[in-house]
Amino acid sequence: MEQAVSDELEPRVNTEGIVIGAVIMLLGGTIMLDRAGIIHLYGRFVFWPFVLITLGLIKLSKRRDDGRREGGWWVFLGVWLLLNDVGVLAFRTSWPLILVAVGGSIVWNALHPRAPRPRRNAENS
Repeated sequence: MEQAVSDELEPRVNTEGIVIGAVIMLLGGTIMLDRAGIIHLYGRFVFWPFVLITLGLIKLSKRRDDGRREGGWWVFLGVWLLLNDVGVLAFRTSWPLILVAVGGSIVWNALHPRAPRPRRNAENS
């Protein structure tokens, strides 16, 4: 019985977070090297925002413990960057879409509040 309780208190390694973080770091480093002129990927690497879209869709496909889903920001950012890279939008004129999305997110969270987290007893901490 005591073993089961201690297993619940041990922090779990967030493998998904490690993989996503490593992919983002690799992507950022690659883009930085491309923009610095050290490597040349333009033309072959135009569709890199699909990585963000894919990560968002993976996160959206899984429900959290409280029933909510996350990943919408990844999809939004990936689609926005992709549309800017292929020339449908321009960064200079499309950045207000981020403000619209932030406002929409605030409204959504106000209409659908998170379930309250259970409180811990001082004895169990």
